[in-house]
Amino acid sequence: MNKGKISFKQEAQRALSRGEWKKALDTFQKHCAQDPDDLRSRVKIAELLERLGQRKEAIQAYRNVAEAYAQDGFLLQAISINKIILRIDPSLKDVNDWLAQLYTEKVQETQPLRTLPHIPLISELNQEELQLLLQKVQVKTFPKESLLCREGEAGDSLMVVSRGEVSISKQTSGGKEVWIRNLGEGDFLGEFGFFTDQKRHATVKAVTECEILEITRNELNEMIKTHPRVKDVLQNLFKQRVLDLFLALSPLFSSITPTEREEIFKRFRLRKIPEETLLFKGGDLPDSLYLIKSGEVEIFTRNRQGQRVVLGTMKSGNFFGEIGPLFNKPRTAFAKTIKPSELLELTKEDLEVCLLQFPKLRSTLKEISLKRLARIKEMLSQREIEKAKEGMV
Repeated sequence: MNKGKISFKQEAQRALSRGEWKKALDTFQKHCAQDPDDLRSRVKIAELLERLGQRKEAIQAYRNVAEAYAQDGFLLQAISINKIILRIDPSLKDVNDWLAQLYTEKVQETQPLRTLPHIPLISELNQEELQLLLQKVQVKTFPKESLLCREGEAGDSLMVVSRGEVSISKQTSGGKEVWIRNLGEGDFLGEFGFFTDQKRHATVKAVTECEILEITRNELNEMIKTHPRVKDVLQNLFKQRVLDLFLALSPLFSSITPTEREEIFKRFRLRKIPEETLLFKGGDLPDSLYLIKSGEVEIFTRNRQGQRVVLGTMKSGNFFGEIGPLFNKPRTAFAKTIKPSELLELTKEDLEVCLLQFPKLRSTLKEISLKRLARIKEMLSQREIEKAKEGMV
């Protein structure tokens, strides 16, 4: 490695740490003259020009870096730079249109070779849709060790790391926080809550100073009004990132491979159900198995006296209704939504195809269903004993 390059960069960083802006600018410029591909140092030059009051030069420097990022396919970094440009001069609204055009042209040019990094959601948008997204996305900066969000909080936005690194952790049932993994540039956050129950499902902290691009559910819904195809793009994102995790975490589907899960979730159909809707009742012919995407469903039955016995409340990630289709018997219980719910439905016919194709799934489903049946019988028996005791008092 060339010692001169290192020397200039180190000298620039030392000057920067001492607040010597002019010296830092001069030495960063010398470094970048030798290594123009060091885009982060070129960003430092733009930042220093802005600090020194040279706004016009700073904007041009930022714009050159944004173009270089976009040409290399690093759109997230280019978006962040554009947001800085708009902060300096809000009148330059054309920068988003220019960036969208530049990126989509680059995608079309290189698509056969697939040389550009794939960015979930963003890569599927056309130029007009991308221009609108760039107007709505927000850039947020978080210091090292700061908290981006906490598990259990309300959260209805999609986030993506454009710079830096974050750690993901979850709480165990005992209240202990356990590290899951770290995410870096290009990784998405918050998609599970965005597509299901609008809650954060993990705690996210900044490992380094980081920059996050964020877009809210309301902003995306506004986009869908004028660009309905965005809804299809979001559904694809849901299938790619959330539904597979959904199935992987489900005790029913966790035993099969990702490829097998992909084949199965192609057969699911999304249904939006109002609250207080009876999905099926005891004695009905079985027609489907359901997986809860969001909302709540109450499962109940009737005892010999006709009294209502609640068997459980199902929430996001739970499945129900499998006993009838599996054993080809009438429904043994009632199911009713107690909140507006989104359910993923797998018909009896599609379930039979999956069970024939993946025998391991049949054995897992049968095992879970037999346990559920035993638990139902036990609950009903216990209820009868309690009622008898009440009669003796």
